[in-house]
Amino acid sequence: MVCSWTHIVSSSGNSSSASNGSRGQKIVDDLLSSYDGRVSPTDALEDGPVEDTVQLYILSLDSSDDSTDFTMNFFLRQRWRDARLAHNSSGVPVLELHRKALEEVWVPDIYFVNEKNAHFHYVSVPNKMFHVFPDGKVSYSIRVTGTYTCEMDLRKYPLDKQTCHIKIESYGHSTNSLKIRWNSPPVLLSKNIKMTQYSVEKTVPFICDQQYMEYNYSCIGVNFHLNRMNGFYFIHMYVPSILIVMLSWISFWLDIEATAARISLGILTVLAMTTQNKFTGVQHVSYVTAMNVWTAASLAFVFLGVIEYAYINVKTRKHVRRSLNRATSNLSMNGNNPILNGSIYSISKKDTNFSQGSQKKNTPNVIDLDNKNGRKVDRLARIVFPMSYVLFNIVYWSFYGIWEPVQDDPKLVH
Repeated sequence: MVCSWTHIVSSSGNSSSASNGSRGQKIVDDLLSSYDGRVSPTDALEDGPVEDTVQLYILSLDSSDDSTDFTMNFFLRQRWRDARLAHNSSGVPVLELHRKALEEVWVPDIYFVNEKNAHFHYVSVPNKMFHVFPDGKVSYSIRVTGTYTCEMDLRKYPLDKQTCHIKIESYGHSTNSLKIRWNSPPVLLSKNIKMTQYSVEKTVPFICDQQYMEYNYSCIGVNFHLNRMNGFYFIHMYVPSILIVMLSWISFWLDIEATAARISLGILTVLAMTTQNKFTGVQHVSYVTAMNVWTAASLAFVFLGVIEYAYINVKTRKHVRRSLNRATSNLSMNGNNPILNGSIYSISKKDTNFSQGSQKKNTPNVIDLDNKNGRKVDRLARIVFPMSYVLFNIVYWSFYGIWEPVQDDPKLVH
């Protein structure tokens, strides 16, 4: 015996709701008395397989992980024709059946191929809708939230564009009994969609029918073309690193003898770049991204600024030492070298004073000469470092502005 389902009937005319309710109840009882939900409507149709047209109304869309998946909340809307539910002679335009009626009627067995986890909504009641039109056409809607795989290519991160997709297939019905196709329009986006990292550029539907063993199965899909909103990265990553690199160039304008200032400035900028690098990378990929290239190059420029001063300092010390050694050798040849005149421990105070006085006399000229050479290196660095950094920026922004990684076609990937 078939139960009498609670339902709402939409009809025209001046009849009362009680009258409509009793008439609708009789219609449902008559339709379900001989209805077998275990059998596909294909047997009741003479014009081929059931065509299930699908539409997605997306309420929210967000990337829950930088490289592996995205989350979507949407209404899954389907329409198909089941001749066994036709009620042309009833005079009722639409039967709005209660959700419990879904336990008795046939619905397409579609599933999401790249779904990781998903659930229906049950607050405050199961979010399901089932409408039947007089000619047997069925309109079925259900609210779903799910997480779907999206293998993002982050080689251009954070200047990247991503293409995520979903694929919908029939699980148990081949194309002989069920054909899934997109409705027009296939995807509708809510005006309230605001993603934290991306903006939706466009949605592109496609057909991806698959063959398993000797049977063909119907498949549809849609690509979501996403643009990363990179204003955050310019403010918090690119601009600070540019300023840190420019700060390291101040060392070239400081005096060579200001050792403490130049070393402190170099160490400060290197530590600043190293600290910033911890917050600029993506933790879930093993390849090099655009941000990795940027931070590595910026760190290299800062580090080379420190090396430049170290080079000047070492060269100056070496030259001063050699010059002092030559001055000491000249004194030795004149017979004033205490080492040649006796034991090194028997140096007289007079000889020592004479030797030290001669060294002090010659030392200022030597140091001035080497400081002059060091300043030449600094003046050269003032030009070479900024020009090299500008050239790097031109190459970097030109390359990553033009180059687009090639992504796999989801129609060809199962």
